[in-house]
Amino acid sequence: MRTIQGSFRGTLALIMLASLSVKAAVTLAAEPTKQELLERINSLQSQLDEVKSQQQSRADKPDPRDADAVTQAVLKDAQQRSQLLDVEGITAGYIDGKFILRSADGAFRLHPWAQFQFREVTNYRENVKTNGGNDLESGFEVRRLKVGVDGNLFGPDLTYNFVWATDRHNGTPILEYAYAQYHLPSTPFSIRLGQFKDPLDHEQITSTKYTAAVDRTLVDDLFANGEGYIQGVSLIYDNRRDIRAEGALTDGLRSANTNFQDFPAVSTNWGAAGRVEYKLFGKWSEYDKLAAYGQKSELLVLGAGADYTEAGHTGTFTHVIDAQYGNGQGLGLYGAYLGRYTKGNTVGVVTSDTYDWTLRGQASYVIDQKWEPFVQLEYIHFDDAGLVAGSVNNVPVIRVGASYFLYGQAARLQVDLSYLPKGSPVNDDGAGILQDNDNHELVLRAQFQLLL
Repeated sequence: MRTIQGSFRGTLALIMLASLSVKAAVTLAAEPTKQELLERINSLQSQLDEVKSQQQSRADKPDPRDADAVTQAVLKDAQQRSQLLDVEGITAGYIDGKFILRSADGAFRLHPWAQFQFREVTNYRENVKTNGGNDLESGFEVRRLKVGVDGNLFGPDLTYNFVWATDRHNGTPILEYAYAQYHLPSTPFSIRLGQFKDPLDHEQITSTKYTAAVDRTLVDDLFANGEGYIQGVSLIYDNRRDIRAEGALTDGLRSANTNFQDFPAVSTNWGAAGRVEYKLFGKWSEYDKLAAYGQKSELLVLGAGADYTEAGHTGTFTHVIDAQYGNGQGLGLYGAYLGRYTKGNTVGVVTSDTYDWTLRGQASYVIDQKWEPFVQLEYIHFDDAGLVAGSVNNVPVIRVGASYFLYGQAARLQVDLSYLPKGSPVNDDGAGILQDNDNHELVLRAQFQLLL
């Protein structure tokens, strides 16, 4: 028995010894040699060099997606910097060349602005002094300084316009525009009420910001009251295509800044006015400037207007037909006929009916978008019965000049020379024209305009 156990134990020992020997051999066989270790190190170094090379290549050639991200960031920053204010949906900045303050949805919009015109006038008249001598007057004046705001409230249909101007004689602020206008939704009609321009004459309605000459014509100043502001309410038709029209019930021509009283407490009793314009081709925005500068398309508009104003026992009916053409390549033409019938015109102690008539013509041409020379002709025929005895009744005016645009209409220089071979029977010092009955008169005007 012991012999068998001893044999079993010997056999088991031999098996265990053989197993350990095999494991040792396997372990020794799995361990790399020194040469193999060097080869593996060199391989890893090569892979590391390749990774570094790829990283350097990417650094030299940025991912296009990264470039797009940078571009968007720059544009966003520029947009934010162009807006002076962006607080709770209110933005402010220059939009279409104008400084605008508005809500994000456009329902509220405020556009503040200013117009400055500084002028030098030299007037020469023959034989006006008591001793028969000639007269020369020259000097500077702030012809216009206006400030205003316009825009819309609660949406695009309700608009407003408020403007004050300084009196050129003493600097006192004077109200010019003060109106609200409501567009009837889904219709071509609007209602305007307040103080605004009489819907009579195209030159009178056009802003002095956009005239070819330094100022308005003598015809416009004498017969359409220059700026032509009145008080009243009007109905406007605009189909946004080819027809614009307006009819107004007013306090009469020359009723600006008056109260509700009638003549003689104020200058007039009441008035009514209307104008219609038909556009054969072109853009209304280009028609609203009485100059060729800025016109980019061919334009032709025909217009007609009328005003009846009553003051006491005197009634005045003023009527106009006019046309404006531009070829879109620099040429601008304008012509108008204006007549005035006065019932009960009183001169001294004589009362009679009178009829005065006038003609106006203008041609201008834009050169290199920097210069716009022009020539302008006026002719006025006064009814003798409406003038003091001995006054000249035929008044021609020849005017030539040019505009130089430093920064478009926003900053321009203008010079013109007016020649009145028979002088003028009345003063129009706003245009630099002084009374000089049947004698030669020359008016030289130079002006700088700045629009903000």
